[in-house]
Amino acid sequence: MRPARILLALALSISAAGSGYAQQDAAARDSLVVHYTDGVRLAAGERYDEAVRALERALALDPDHAPSLFQMAGALTAAGEAARALPFSTRAVEIDPGNSWYRMQQGRLLVGLERYGEALELFEGSVAAGGTFDPDNYQMLAILYYRNGRTDDALATLDSAAVRMGPTPGIVEMKRGLLIEADRIDEAVAVTEAYVAAAPYDEENRLALAQIYAYQRRDSLQGETLKQVVEINPDNAEALGALADLYMSRGQSALYMATLRQLFTLPGVALETKIDRFETLALNTAFYRNHYFEMGQLALALMAAYPGDPRVVELYADHAARGGEPEAALTAVKNRLARPDPTLGLYMKAIEIEAMMGRSDSVALWSDRALAIYPGEIRIYLLRSSALQYMERPREAQKTLARALKVATTDSLRSEIHGAIGTLWHEEGNLRKTFAAYEKALQCSSENALVLNNYAYFLALEERELDRARGMAQRAVGLSENNPSYLDTYAWVLYKQGDYAEARRVMQQALPLDREQSAELMIHYGDILWALGEGFMASVYWKRARKAGWEPDGDIEERLGRTE
Repeated sequence: MRPARILLALALSISAAGSGYAQQDAAARDSLVVHYTDGVRLAAGERYDEAVRALERALALDPDHAPSLFQMAGALTAAGEAARALPFSTRAVEIDPGNSWYRMQQGRLLVGLERYGEALELFEGSVAAGGTFDPDNYQMLAILYYRNGRTDDALATLDSAAVRMGPTPGIVEMKRGLLIEADRIDEAVAVTEAYVAAAPYDEENRLALAQIYAYQRRDSLQGETLKQVVEINPDNAEALGALADLYMSRGQSALYMATLRQLFTLPGVALETKIDRFETLALNTAFYRNHYFEMGQLALALMAAYPGDPRVVELYADHAARGGEPEAALTAVKNRLARPDPTLGLYMKAIEIEAMMGRSDSVALWSDRALAIYPGEIRIYLLRSSALQYMERPREAQKTLARALKVATTDSLRSEIHGAIGTLWHEEGNLRKTFAAYEKALQCSSENALVLNNYAYFLALEERELDRARGMAQRAVGLSENNPSYLDTYAWVLYKQGDYAEARRVMQQALPLDREQSAELMIHYGDILWALGEGFMASVYWKRARKAGWEPDGDIEERLGRTE
């Protein structure tokens, strides 16, 4: 709908609005204007029910007041009542058939109600009538022709509009879209190449041409076209992103990283987009390891552009810690924590790094500081416990979890804590206490997917209660869709039950989801394939497990020895 102020100006020209209006007295005329104006104002404020009531009062004074009919149709349409709106719009057109806005509204309502034949007839009449040129009429007519299988007529209509007002972006894009949707790709290419030749510095047409080349899998032309866009505008984020993705698909990692670094310097690209790209790459362990230096350049570029953003500091700290520079990571985190508005994530990052460096006193210090600001935050207790466990201080870890239980306020939190206690006991090799803690966790919340998964996996390792383990693993998968670790557990339980074919099917779901290329998933899949008699493929996955870091290496050698 047009802006309300324009519609108001249009509709206040009421001298020719309705057949009986001239005979009305001045008081009625003033009331009509007041009710109509109120309707326009209320509709502009999205108070559609009130707008409808105001316009009803206006139409009660003059049922043939075309502007009120038009506004009534608009308010009802905005309120989701297109069928009720159409008669008002139709009557407005009958009263003032030369008003292009009224006809456009009626046409759009007909289209929305899927009365395409009537809509086509209306827009054909509007275009044939000539008068003031309205590109919207041409574009709507083109859409209707296309819907009726008249693609050539649709294209001819758009060409006619282009003759009248030049190849505007809207007309160009519509023509290209119709050709692509009609699977006339070569014509879409020819049209777009012509537009590029006519306006060589137009970035949008070149980008569109690159997209069509990508659709045709003409990678070389796509790449060259994207480079041309970047030459025209080095800050075109869409072109740089597409070019980076093209380089990645070709395996040209050096060019990919260089282009990504250029993209990361652009202030117009949302920080969330940059962080998402970085973290996606970080999940690919092999890529990250092979391009650690280039990843560092990306992290530093973000630190330079967003020095105070906690998310960037965490990202940089993760990178530095991965590369064996925990002090640099900790310095960045501490510097940000010293500034206003420290976040929970930064405190937790400090705890993680101090644990990595084996400094239990510092773990306690940062945990206490975090708890002073976030006193009821169970995640701090869980992280502190995990850190102490990592530093082989299980008794302190248990005391931390006992403190957490005292401040937990919900059953779901208590379930998390009991689950953590169970994992702690498993690390110490005490299965009785492990399973007892897991039972408590499930009593608090039977929907704790992590506990269900871990409990099922440990039962499978012990080959105990496999039917129950299967049910728990299946439930964990249902609660956390597309989790490769949970799918792996479910497959492993199936394997232990001898259901090898189903175990393979589940693992085939898990492996593509595993961005970290986990050694455990690889070795499990190899074992499943071996059980199915597929020795060669089993050896392939066992070797992949070794490459991914599975220890001890003797496990792999023993398995590979079976295939010789």
